[in-house]
Amino acid sequence: RPSEVRLMKWSDVDIQTKVWTIKKSGVKGDDGRKSKKEWLIPLTSAAIKILKAQPSFAQQRGLVFTTNGKKEIPDAYLSSINAVLGFDGVAHGFRTTFKIWCQVHGVNDEVSELSLKHTNTDATRAAYARSQLFDARKKLLTFYSKYATTGQSIPTASVIPMPKRASQ
Repeated sequence: RPSEVRLMKWSDVDIQTKVWTIKKSGVKGDDGRKSKKEWLIPLTSAAIKILKAQPSFAQQRGLVFTTNGKKEIPDAYLSSINAVLGFDGVAHGFRTTFKIWCQVHGVNDEVSELSLKHTNTDATRAAYARSQLFDARKKLLTFYSKYATTGQSIPTASVIPMPKRASQ
């Protein structure tokens, strides 16, 4: 989500384990982020390269992404970036593109939804569906990252099926 990325802090990133942790905040805080529970986001090799390319990487303090003046990136920047770069589209289209790619490649819907940080809105189902399916999301994001950076698609349906349920 744009606000979570533009407000990402180095203290939430573990380069060694390739995990970004979005901490539970409960309500929308002063920093603009909102998360009812802690989320672990797998970081792909391409994401790590982007993080290491940031001027803030050397010190790894404060915000990961900043303006040239080392200030917080305003929300309006992300919504206008396509127009600035000369593309006809909207920032939300990146999420849509990911979801369509998952559908076309037979990715398990629950895994793709959790990769978008969507949770089940059915209270009964949500009460029992507590796993974030981290390993399955890590595989999925690795495959999608390869597609997004090289155009090469991988047959994901056989690699990212519905995770096995614990035996009863």
